[in-house]
Amino acid sequence: MARIMPTPGQKIIYLLCILLGTGILYVDLNTDSFQKIKHGYKSLKISTVYVLRNVTIEPIREILNLSKSKKVLIEENENLKKALDASYLNNYLIARDNSFYKDKNILKYPLTDDENIAKYSIAKLKSLDPNIFYCCDKHRMYIEPLSNKKKTNIESVVFNSSGILGQVSKDSKYLEVILLTDISHSIPIKSISENFFCNAKGSGRANIIICSYNPLVWSEELKSNEIFYSSGLGGIYPRDIKVGSIVDIKDISPTRKDIEIELYANPLESSLFGVIKN
Repeated sequence: MARIMPTPGQKIIYLLCILLGTGILYVDLNTDSFQKIKHGYKSLKISTVYVLRNVTIEPIREILNLSKSKKVLIEENENLKKALDASYLNNYLIARDNSFYKDKNILKYPLTDDENIAKYSIAKLKSLDPNIFYCCDKHRMYIEPLSNKKKTNIESVVFNSSGILGQVSKDSKYLEVILLTDISHSIPIKSISENFFCNAKGSGRANIIICSYNPLVWSEELKSNEIFYSSGLGGIYPRDIKVGSIVDIKDISPTRKDIEIELYANPLESSLFGVIKN
């Protein structure tokens, strides 16, 4: 049967607890005897909170700050690399005095936004399969223009900081670039003496184009390492741009010789390109 009233023993214990509590409170108020205990308790509380914070919250915060810092640094590095690559493109046009423009005064304004004297537009690499580049005949690259200006890029010359890479063959969201080494591409070139001209075709091999000619027609003696330039014929590539140098001359027949020319520019060495209309 449940009890509805406290027993005399329970009442006595309850009364003693009240008296004990009252006595402790009285002593504390009049003598500060428990001050050390209070300070010890507060110190323990603060220490515990500090330790728990350093063990849990602070490491998490440090990780978050570190990840943010790394992200900022990565973005800054990417921006700096783009700016550096852009300066290399400018240097290629200016320092080497290439004849990309009939009006040489344009070279004084390498980064102008004036559409009347704008030099070239910049594009970034979208895709280029190195496996296909090193194994197959079709060498195509896709780049994405960074400018929002609407203009036709078909047959524009694409170059990097080392030289000419090819020309734009299709213009859409991404520009399709047919590289000089593509077997369906050819570029009119000339010797430094301007006594020898030919159309150099893509070999389907990385960085090599081939100039075939009849030695009975062209009697000029060509040597290894001789430099070839763009001739300006054909209306796409400007005149007097260094293209490459001879690495091999093969006698195919009495009426045919093949000159293998190694290009100065390699598309795999860049992620930023210049696109220019001749």
